[in-house]
Amino acid sequence: MNKTHNSSIHTRMRNPMKPSFLFITLSCLVSAMSVELHAATFTTTSHALQAGEIEHSSPTLADIDGDGIEEIVIGTKTRAPSGKEYGGKLIVMQGNGTLLWSYDLNAPVNGTPAVGDIDHDGDPEIIVSLGGDVSDLNHQGGIMALDHKGNPLWTFRTVDDQAPTGYSDPVFSSPTLCDVDGDYDLEIAFGGWDRNIYLLDHEGKSLWNDMPGQHTGQGFHNGDTIWSTAACADLNKDGYNEIIIGADITGGGILPDGYQTQNGGFLYVFDRNGTILVRRYLPETVFSSPAVADLDGDGNSEIVVGTGYYWWDVTGRTMDSYVYAFDTSLVFGDKDYSDPTKLPYLAGWPQKTTYPGFSSPALADLDGDGDLEIVIGSGDPYQLKGKVHAWHHTGASVNGWPVTPQNWQGNNVHIISSPTIADIDNDGGLEILFSMLWDIQVYNADGTYQEALPTLYTVVASPAIGDTDGDNKVDIWIGSANDHEKDHGYLWNFESDTTGIGEKPWPMFHRDEKNTGSLSLATGQPHTPGTNSGEKIPGIDFLLLKK
Repeated sequence: MNKTHNSSIHTRMRNPMKPSFLFITLSCLVSAMSVELHAATFTTTSHALQAGEIEHSSPTLADIDGDGIEEIVIGTKTRAPSGKEYGGKLIVMQGNGTLLWSYDLNAPVNGTPAVGDIDHDGDPEIIVSLGGDVSDLNHQGGIMALDHKGNPLWTFRTVDDQAPTGYSDPVFSSPTLCDVDGDYDLEIAFGGWDRNIYLLDHEGKSLWNDMPGQHTGQGFHNGDTIWSTAACADLNKDGYNEIIIGADITGGGILPDGYQTQNGGFLYVFDRNGTILVRRYLPETVFSSPAVADLDGDGNSEIVVGTGYYWWDVTGRTMDSYVYAFDTSLVFGDKDYSDPTKLPYLAGWPQKTTYPGFSSPALADLDGDGDLEIVIGSGDPYQLKGKVHAWHHTGASVNGWPVTPQNWQGNNVHIISSPTIADIDNDGGLEILFSMLWDIQVYNADGTYQEALPTLYTVVASPAIGDTDGDNKVDIWIGSANDHEKDHGYLWNFESDTTGIGEKPWPMFHRDEKNTGSLSLATGQPHTPGTNSGEKIPGIDFLLLKK
């Protein structure tokens, strides 16, 4: 479908392409087994959910009921028993497999739910994105908030913008909870396939409206779809967080500010009022979600982000692919926001990858030298080849990386999963976890293979690491799908027999339960511990929708 918007940006809808490896089921389901992992043995338990498949939604671990123990929060896609379609669900499960509650969202969920006390009332709320499934567009898209007991609080609807169908456009982007104004309440940042980037208040009201020199209406109009999840970070240490998010862009159009577009993507930095501080052009879509931290210990934050593979595919699958790291020291300077020198590359970057990507970066000190390393997946979704990379902040590869993972059959495939990082065996060393085919792959910090945790069904999202039963032993969670059982998905739990919870620098998708993607959150505003965004710091459907 083609559509011309008044910004002269053309939009296109593309059918998803699913490589043949997806949703293959092994011959039997084993409900409990033991997997030996270096210094720990993990017992595996599966939980069938009568709630639809789980694909891109990663588990969020957070204490929902106030008992001091984390629950598992995840979204499911549409289920279709007997040919009748039903919307996906939001699932909240206790660590022992007991369903705390679920809510029928009447829309598929491919984003990762965010959890936080958005209204500063002492109880957490759950925010979930609606839609985000290119094979199932006949549902209303947007963002929904529920209280800690599963009661709906409000729903925000996006615009019916992509070749109007009568449905508000889907949201693939996971919501990010971020206190941008220091008032203790959390704002919600996300992007939609309606080509808008939004910031909502805790009541679900849009804060960025009719912005000068931009598109009229709610949100900031980018002129193309947004897949990326926003990061929340205080880049200049003034006590107020900025919003950093990736976006797509198609060439041949003119944006409201007169910018003539090229095929590629943007990395945006917004202040709390929606003022564009940076709009950095990149030659590829930015499906990846940015991560922010002081990588080199110099007191300034850096931004790291991957891209996507849309223009790589369109142009013959030969264009080079990169992971980027940016210096933010000039973000608040006087240069024009579209000037690339306002967000220059960090020394040693960008780094070229063999394959394009969809994965988002994870940050951690892998070698114990006091600065941070960058870990991210990549892959060719047609040739079914993939690698996972790890670099020092200088751009030099960490010894032993990249790795080319294989499953027990010797199969390698493109890595969609965003890595998570924690010391899962409490031996003082960090492990890197990511999903591939039917397993969670586990690698040591030096790039040596440790083990695979088998789920039996397809996994593409990020594993989450915590203690979900209060026994002081590591639990690892991931959702999966079996294409022959569309009416339900599975949640898999791997529990360690080793006592003690090691360091967890990046234990779930986009780092924490608020999806902040950041180690550089505002600290300048006075607040009660645990109430401000990100206060707690622990220890695609494949060629997706495009224009």
